[in-house]
Amino acid sequence: MKTVTIARLRSNVTYTKPLETVLDSFFELLVNWMKTRTDLQFKTYNVSFGDGRPKRTPAESDYWVIPSDSEFRYHGDLQMNPKDLAKSQSHIEELLPFIEGKHVIMFRSDRGDTEELYRNGTFKGINIASFTTIDEIDFPGNIHGMKYHFISKLHNPIMDMFGNQTDLVYWGRMKHDENDRSKFIKKVYRDPDLSQVLIGGFPSGVKRDHKWIKKWSELFPLLKSGRCTVCFNWKDMTATTSRYVEALAVGLIPFVWGEYDKNNTYNIDSWQRVNSFEEFKDKCLELRSGYDDRLEQYRKNYESILLRPAGYQKIFNEKMNGVIYA
Repeated sequence: MKTVTIARLRSNVTYTKPLETVLDSFFELLVNWMKTRTDLQFKTYNVSFGDGRPKRTPAESDYWVIPSDSEFRYHGDLQMNPKDLAKSQSHIEELLPFIEGKHVIMFRSDRGDTEELYRNGTFKGINIASFTTIDEIDFPGNIHGMKYHFISKLHNPIMDMFGNQTDLVYWGRMKHDENDRSKFIKKVYRDPDLSQVLIGGFPSGVKRDHKWIKKWSELFPLLKSGRCTVCFNWKDMTATTSRYVEALAVGLIPFVWGEYDKNNTYNIDSWQRVNSFEEFKDKCLELRSGYDDRLEQYRKNYESILLRPAGYQKIFNEKMNGVIYA
């Protein structure tokens, strides 16, 4: 019987249900797929599925499944404490002999996390039998179309009645080498005409309203206060992000910056595209009237390419079974 280990290399994850982790779309589909493969033995490393605290216990395995987000932050121009990096790297060094010569499957949800980064950085010095990437954008409407279904269940009449009073809500963390996003956030923060709620990590000089919040049960009420947000892309203008999907599900108009999703796989309306802060501000102020009609239309545009959960599960199963075929 072949062995498959689900491994988190950096921060640990306990997955019990959706909307509590960044990669919950992948995790939900993974858990369901695992139930179909009784011919495989499953192990975990730094991950648990509701059965106790995650443990870093390396063991022999034929396949290593790595749900990856923000691995790039551990390489190059970093935004972390050197002591934290050294501790994290010590765990990687301990794990390398077990990954040597094995098959790696990466779940990718960040453009900075690449096969090259893993081969020449994270796993530098060892040989890997094969490396397969299952990318969030391999799925119609992005794999995080799953979040559209998850988040939609959080709505209730009372919360919807009192939401959408703030011009802009922005949540997230800055990439270490981005410019447009940082400049945009600074201009928003300094503008006296725009009401705003800022959640997460921001450039120097910007005072946030709330620290980064992982759990959607806590995040959702704060996001519901707004009428819009802005989606940025990084490295790959053909790619999409979960932020767009999350915004529509919450009830925010998602503006997109520049050539975000330049192939328009999301069916983005031309009015949603902005190329300057000034253009964004004018459109943002327009939403003080006409917001409801635009939200309804943009949701319809996205839902025209959105799959049901069973559709995402089918594609995911086919991809996993195509790699682990025995």
